[in-house]
Amino acid sequence: MDARTAMLILGAVVTSAAGQLLLKSGAQQPAAHGPMAFLLAAARDGRVLAGIIAWGISAVCWLYVLRVAPLSRAYLLSSLTYVLVPLAGVHLFGESLRRPHVVGMVLILLGVACLLSGE
Repeated sequence: MDARTAMLILGAVVTSAAGQLLLKSGAQQPAAHGPMAFLLAAARDGRVLAGIIAWGISAVCWLYVLRVAPLSRAYLLSSLTYVLVPLAGVHLFGESLRRPHVVGMVLILLGVACLLSGE
C-alpha cells in the first residue's frame, strides 16, 4: 500500500472518529424536552453540524481508498476507529473503559499490526 493511500485511510479513520466525538458533544448540550425539540436543537448546534461535515469528509476519503486499495486490507484498517473513539471518550467525556473493552482494543491493534507486517 502506498503512502498516499495509507494517509487517506488514516484521514478517513480520524475524520470518522472526530465526527463521532463532535456528535456526542453536540448531543449532550440541547436541554430540549421531547424528541422533536431535541432534534431541532441538535440541528442548530455547531458541533452536530461539524460532526456531519467530518463524516462527509471521511466518506470522500473512503471513496478514494475503495477506488485504489484492496477492500480486504483497507477495511481492516478502518477498525482503528474502535480504538480512537473510546480512548477519546475517556479523555473528553470522562467515560470509563472496563477491562473487556481494553482487551478488545488491544486485539484490534494486534490485528492491525499483523495486517501491516504482512505488507
